[in-house]
Amino acid sequence: MAAVAFDVTPEGIRILGNQFGLSDHIIFANGALSDAPYRSKSGSPLAMRQRFYRDIEKMITIHGRISSSNVQPVIWCLEELGLEYERLDVSGPFGGNDTPEFLAMNPLGLVPVLEQDGQAISEVVTILRYLMRRYGGHPADPMAAARIERWADMSRQHVYVPLIPMIFWQLIRTPASERNEAGVANAIASLKQSMSIVEGLIEGPFIGGNSLNLVDYQIGSLLYRYYEMDFEKADLPGLRAYYDRLCERPAYRDFVMVDFMSMKVPGA
Repeated sequence: MAAVAFDVTPEGIRILGNQFGLSDHIIFANGALSDAPYRSKSGSPLAMRQRFYRDIEKMITIHGRISSSNVQPVIWCLEELGLEYERLDVSGPFGGNDTPEFLAMNPLGLVPVLEQDGQAISEVVTILRYLMRRYGGHPADPMAAARIERWADMSRQHVYVPLIPMIFWQLIRTPASERNEAGVANAIASLKQSMSIVEGLIEGPFIGGNSLNLVDYQIGSLLYRYYEMDFEKADLPGLRAYYDRLCERPAYRDFVMVDFMSMKVPGA
């Protein structure tokens, strides 16, 4: 980690940015880093901001196997933001999510868990929200932020729940002779409505417009399993075109389009 030069000011601690190719920044008394101006001598403001964080912060650790549909959006987000991190294989065939150390970070024993600076948070949308607020230009205005976050929260109930715990589990993880056909049919009907709403959120290349936002990471990461599993879907050409654009992104291909057929049980 690079040495950090600073001055104590009445406002807080001023980080002297010259050594990072940045303008000076203020760390306020509450620990927040000032957003302005993020002007750099060379390179984009985002790239310089990422470089600044890499130099002064401890690395992010993600606990969770990459085959988890809840871990994948977090890793995709980290890759797109250009942040350094390490990922530890935890849960599923790797185990490790029932140890006292892991349960101290998440008493539910579920992945993902993000660990940084001696602190840990869990729940995929919470982690994505943290990353986007801290590194990804998430709106500071409460209403602007809430107008984005509501769709990420909506997707957990109305996209994730019918798709993963019901359709994925029944089609991939359950023998056909034991399948809950009525539950699958209800989930398919629910998804037709939810996905038509999602299609309406797409404004330009992405849900976030010209750049990926919190909702892209949460909902977009589910589309791989949505389109790769064989079940009846609504005819939504705008949603399909959006998915095709995501598939062109290297980080999406590498960390979301992870083959899940190895998880298919005999007879499914």
